[in-house]
Amino acid sequence: MLHKTKKIVQKIMGKKRILAGLLFSFLSTAHADVVTSIRPLGFIAAAITNGVTDVKILLPDGASPHDYSLKPSDLEKIKTADLFIWVGSDMETFLEKPLAQLPTQKRIALTNDPAIKTRLLKSSDEGTPVNSKSAHDHDHHHNVIHNHHSHGEYNMHIWLSPDIARIAANIIHHRLVVLYPKYKNQLDVNLRKFDEKLTQTDKNIAKMLQSVGDKRYFVFHDAYSYFEKRYHLDSLGYFTINPIIQPGAQRLYQIRTMLAQKKAVCVFAEPQFRPAVIKAVIKDTDVRMGTLDPLGSGIGLSKDSYVEFLTALSNQFKSCLDKN
Repeated sequence: MLHKTKKIVQKIMGKKRILAGLLFSFLSTAHADVVTSIRPLGFIAAAITNGVTDVKILLPDGASPHDYSLKPSDLEKIKTADLFIWVGSDMETFLEKPLAQLPTQKRIALTNDPAIKTRLLKSSDEGTPVNSKSAHDHDHHHNVIHNHHSHGEYNMHIWLSPDIARIAANIIHHRLVVLYPKYKNQLDVNLRKFDEKLTQTDKNIAKMLQSVGDKRYFVFHDAYSYFEKRYHLDSLGYFTINPIIQPGAQRLYQIRTMLAQKKAVCVFAEPQFRPAVIKAVIKDTDVRMGTLDPLGSGIGLSKDSYVEFLTALSNQFKSCLDKN
């Protein structure tokens, strides 16, 4: 009798452990205290939340904020987050409606913050000729082939600016102190360490890219203005301002002509989009094809993720531009 009772107790305890494990698994996948729309924002948030709370990223690797469609599991993550961080409606239009249902204290649209708003660069205009003096010349950025398919007046790829990333870290820190006042000291330390590492990384990258400042190139889409401005890189232009819109025949002909004239040494694709059009344009030329990943696919979340991301992007630029 005692033996049977023990077996029954063991079965009940075993089922309880299974149920507890399933519940933990559900909670860990459906809920995170801080959720960001895209991976680079997760890098910044992870540095500030280190040792305080978890960060989850909404978009999976390989997805683009330009054409993403929300799944039911995404909506659950948004609903259960203590704080949701996104770029803003001009970049992630698919988030506008679900985030409108969250209380204002539970969401941060970074481009709505005045400190970031004043630093936004305008999307490039059409028709700026090579080496002309335009409104953009102060930033050493000479875009020459553009279009009118902008999805906003401003370039929303703000995470590619180390200066704006520093401001974003401060904005996130301020909100987290309100949410988790008991952890203020840890959050303060995290912010200081992030700032120190970013300052050093910024210097390292500036030195690394100094040797390729005179090498010209094309990028797949108009994402890199902030990075190019900061590190004095000299882009000839881009295939499309919005990667979900394929470049037209005239655009491709213009780029192909410039490549034939040896004005560029490299054309950059992106892992989120098929490079077939780029391969076709550079065929039978001496121009190299590189890959730039503006979303940091494959980089894990840690306190050092953002500086690792910037360093990786810098190496991607240099590896294609610096070849003899």
